[in-house]
Amino acid sequence: MPLWNAGHPIKAAFFDADGTLLSFRTHQIPDSAQIALSELRRAGVKCFLATGRPPYQVDEIPIDNLEAFILFNGQFILNRDEILYRESMDPTDIARVVEQVQAGLYDCLFMEAGRCYVSGHNERVRAIEEHVNLTFEEGDIEEALHNEIYQLNAYLAPGETDVLARACSNIKMTRWSPNFVDVFPRGGGKARAVRRVLEMYGISPEEAIAFGDGGNDIGMLDAVGTSVALGNANPEVKEMASFVTEDVDHDGVYNACVRLGLVDA
Repeated sequence: MPLWNAGHPIKAAFFDADGTLLSFRTHQIPDSAQIALSELRRAGVKCFLATGRPPYQVDEIPIDNLEAFILFNGQFILNRDEILYRESMDPTDIARVVEQVQAGLYDCLFMEAGRCYVSGHNERVRAIEEHVNLTFEEGDIEEALHNEIYQLNAYLAPGETDVLARACSNIKMTRWSPNFVDVFPRGGGKARAVRRVLEMYGISPEEAIAFGDGGNDIGMLDAVGTSVALGNANPEVKEMASFVTEDVDHDGVYNACVRLGLVDA
């Protein structure tokens, strides 16, 4: 087991939401994680949320200790005052997805900047709603043909995504659940957004730490000098992280910060 040492002074910390800051059991941030965020901020560490969620699905996360927010898996970056970066998906790809959904190949959640709507409620959609404690409104998916879409959740299981990959030319897919894949522009993702934020704030990757648990966090963890996988993380996330801590319901974020000397016990 590696010694818990960041190797460099930490000036920035990036946190995934679901399964990292937010418990799947309580759908809240554990008190210990909130203490960790508060102590990090008091120590001068800038804390950032980095999630696949859109801005209207992060109400459970207190923002007092957060500097800025990476949303839609990196397609939208904002602070309390302004939007710092945004990139929507290729309209041609969106049109192809709409065609496939209308043909009954799969259900899909379409995410705009201010709202989202799902094509239907099959078992996978309902399972995710229960898992993350959210309800997706069904809507007319043809509206996606006329509006900017920043991310899709395509309800395709592992081994089923070829139908989407063959139809679209400018997409990237990541997965943290067997029920769906996040879909966004090919050049996007949390890694690029983290690098962009670090450049904005004049912080080097070696001076940054990231916490995550899912497949969509791997790029982010690889983009910083120190990476921490939660105990509930996917096996591939644990394998590539610098350190593995306890799970989200057993003070994983807080314990890692204590072991690394970032906060006092």
